[in-house]
Amino acid sequence: MPTRPGHRAVVLNWLVVSALSGSSVSAAQPPTPVHGQEGQDAPWVVTPQELVDTMLDMAAVEPDELLIDLGSGDGRVVISAAQRGLRAIGIELDGGLVALSRERAEEAGVAEQTELIQADIFEYDFSNADVITFFLLPELTIRLRPTFFNLRPGTRIVSNTWDMRGTEEDPEAPGWDPDETIVLDPCPGFCSANAWTVPAKVEGMWQLDDGSELELRQRYQMVSGELRTGGRRITLQEGRLTGTLLTFRAAGIRYRAEVDGATMTGAASQADDTDRWRATRQP
Repeated sequence: MPTRPGHRAVVLNWLVVSALSGSSVSAAQPPTPVHGQEGQDAPWVVTPQELVDTMLDMAAVEPDELLIDLGSGDGRVVISAAQRGLRAIGIELDGGLVALSRERAEEAGVAEQTELIQADIFEYDFSNADVITFFLLPELTIRLRPTFFNLRPGTRIVSNTWDMRGTEEDPEAPGWDPDETIVLDPCPGFCSANAWTVPAKVEGMWQLDDGSELELRQRYQMVSGELRTGGRRITLQEGRLTGTLLTFRAAGIRYRAEVDGATMTGAASQADDTDRWRATRQP
């Protein structure tokens, strides 16, 4: 999967070559955006349509949802989303690309369902999105990671190529692993997409209605901790959050719960026996 520094160096070298080879523009005309051209934060590289379609499929987009594409380039993700019935916004810093994407939206007949905005992705408020898509270099993704993590639980995020692992100092450091990665074969140029669902925040102490206690520790979508019941301390296994859905196993019992702020409600199942349970977050 192309997420590591060696691959990144190859990609960046290719981007520079692409930019240089396509940079001849008449001084008498406004410059036309060129595949691989340098931008303020990142080069512009076209996402293959096959990967655009894969990204939208991974996000399980639904008509009337709001998709926001960060670094929207020529608008192809925004346009493709609008063609599926979504409201779609593209945020792009380059004015030439914004103009090009607006023209393409008009040509595709989806201008009314789209907004192509010239803005800085670090200053734009995208907290109302149902789906976020992006194709950004790792250092930009790492800067955005805290913002992504604090989006509304259940928000879907899909990236082209790079994931949200690493730190600015160490690209190999642990981070926010994707929930899903798909690699296209044959590869249309850029071939991998990563998907995440923003998890609810559950870290802390919870008390079940029967008096048991649940201590949860959270690292992005991964959950660990222990269940304290009947004088026993039972280590949780396979703890995971998918949006607002929490699942884990303790002493052979499978727990599922929907998290709603300071409460979670669900079922505990073992063999053919299922019991309802509820827990409340403790101060």
